[in-house]
Amino acid sequence: MGLARWLILGLLLIGCTVGIGSAIAVTGPVVIDKPGSYELTKDILDLKTPVCIEIRCDNVVFDGKGHRIRGVDAANSAGVLVHGSGPLSNVHIRNLVTEGWFYGIYVWGGKDVEIAGCTATGNYFGTALNPSSDSAVVNSRFSANSYGVVLTGSTRNTISGCRITGNDLAGISLYGSAGNTFSNNLFKNEKNAVFIRGGTPANAWNVPRRAGTNIVGGPAIGGNCWLAPDGTGLSETKPQSGGFVTTPYTLEPGNVDNLPLAAQPGSKVPAANTTPDGDDATPKPAGASRAYTIHTLPCTIQFEDFDLGGPGVGYFTPAPVANTLYRSGTVAIERNAKDNGFHLTGTRYREWLRYTVEVPRDGLYTIQARASAPSVGQRFKVIDECHPKNSVTVWVPDTNSYDSFTMTRGYQIRLSKGTHTLKVFSYGTQDMDWFRIS
Repeated sequence: MGLARWLILGLLLIGCTVGIGSAIAVTGPVVIDKPGSYELTKDILDLKTPVCIEIRCDNVVFDGKGHRIRGVDAANSAGVLVHGSGPLSNVHIRNLVTEGWFYGIYVWGGKDVEIAGCTATGNYFGTALNPSSDSAVVNSRFSANSYGVVLTGSTRNTISGCRITGNDLAGISLYGSAGNTFSNNLFKNEKNAVFIRGGTPANAWNVPRRAGTNIVGGPAIGGNCWLAPDGTGLSETKPQSGGFVTTPYTLEPGNVDNLPLAAQPGSKVPAANTTPDGDDATPKPAGASRAYTIHTLPCTIQFEDFDLGGPGVGYFTPAPVANTLYRSGTVAIERNAKDNGFHLTGTRYREWLRYTVEVPRDGLYTIQARASAPSVGQRFKVIDECHPKNSVTVWVPDTNSYDSFTMTRGYQIRLSKGTHTLKVFSYGTQDMDWFRIS
């Protein structure tokens, strides 16, 4: 999980900084190599540079002041990179939103590093500690990344008070990391915790029981709240008492949450597959999108007719563009070469779009798409968000060019009568014209 050599060395980015009181204002990409307090004074958007904020020394406070730094999903890029000739210490990163990076925040060798009040969405890794010790990730949000939080070779770190939801591959991933403590976090992902190769070293998944309001509004602090997109999570379905699930939750040997939190009725629980938005950065539920065009099965759905709601609600793209062709937004749409229609162009890994459909009756339906791909292995998944485990992968044939469209074979999915939100999630790079459900 190391960075490419050019990223290890870093670029000599020229930061725009001026003094404001006791802090230094940051208005653009910067290398911080002197101790002190720094404040981001504006959003930094759609950067093509490999690193936005690079911290190379001890004793730094970087306060994002709620501003965003957004990249263009370049390989091995980092919104914030913390690294030095040895482990850096006493580094604090606060109140920052990272979007569209390979690493939202990457601590590469850290001791006593704090990440607090941050939000990471639409990155490959929301936050990665590789390695880190005696550090903390607290009161932060990680949603709609591939991986929310990743610990590699890290020990004695604390992850607490975080909302880790809707991350596509894992909420939290551990590789060779032991002695860490995870408590009072809310997990809601298809895979909440993943242990990567090399066994499962022991970690603590709760702190001793104590009175206090927990992350889902319960009366006591202890372990974590374990939810699932389809409502079958441990904290939602197991017997509870006093704000806790009555039986421990074993993730892996040596990794047991002895005090899992009960999901409290009526509490605010973030939905999966969402992106923070608004003043309080509360994730919007998957059902917040609204149909752009009425689709009643059987029908043909143009890929460009994705739901309304904007980024993080109707769609997400790791490479937003200013688009005004056919409809406004940040999804790349192109005119068809051989007819009067349109298609999505350059759809890449992690891009997703929602479509609201009316299903007239229960049944087994066939999905077939018209698409193009410049190489083998390109595919997308259609997920029934009413029942997230109900999905089908559609493989796009190699057409040797984005300009040569062809039909995929038919793939079957079972749908029940009623209104459904279908999420099309890209696992490859292809152009997409339309899909038919019959």
